[in-house]
Amino acid sequence: MKNVRELLARFHASSFRLDAGAGTGGGVDALTNIDIAGALGMVPAGLGRDLLELLYGPAPCRADIVRVFHGITRLALEERNRRTRGFIDARTLWGIAECIAKFERDQAEATRRNLGVLKARAAVARESLFPERLEERMPQIAAVAIGYMKGERHSNRERAASMGVSESAYRKAWAIVVDWLITEMVEAEEAAACAFARAVSQAAA
Repeated sequence: MKNVRELLARFHASSFRLDAGAGTGGGVDALTNIDIAGALGMVPAGLGRDLLELLYGPAPCRADIVRVFHGITRLALEERNRRTRGFIDARTLWGIAECIAKFERDQAEATRRNLGVLKARAAVARESLFPERLEERMPQIAAVAIGYMKGERHSNRERAASMGVSESAYRKAWAIVVDWLITEMVEAEEAAACAFARAVSQAAA
């Protein structure tokens, strides 16, 4: 089987059987659904496994969707906070160094060079900040990101429209969040799929 994710389709409510796959000659294709469920249970809990189940398992219930939304929201807000702390730290270091240089009337080339570096770091950290009021946009952002995971390849204009903002506003403020989040979600799901594949291989051995 080229894509071990396809095994999750066996759990569709209309076709679920504990002995599905039995008698097919061994290997992965001979695994029963109980084997596959056991292998899935070996995947570390978290957003990656939740996405794996949401994308490739049976039709999700509301609780499944809510769990994924909570995971996506937590991921985005924790990153927002990390970037904010990074900017505050960078700005503080620059401010302290500038105040000391002014107090000591230090105009040495090395001092000016150091201040330039610290100022540039603060500027980079400021540019990487997530927009304010991120919480209010998380339902739309999560929908765009999950859509991408499902194979939707929408343009920035289409993403902006789905979020209820202009394309320019999306590019300026929201694309940084969506792009970062999609990258993290893809990596998390791939890691979960790899862990699932390893568990399936062990069960099939």
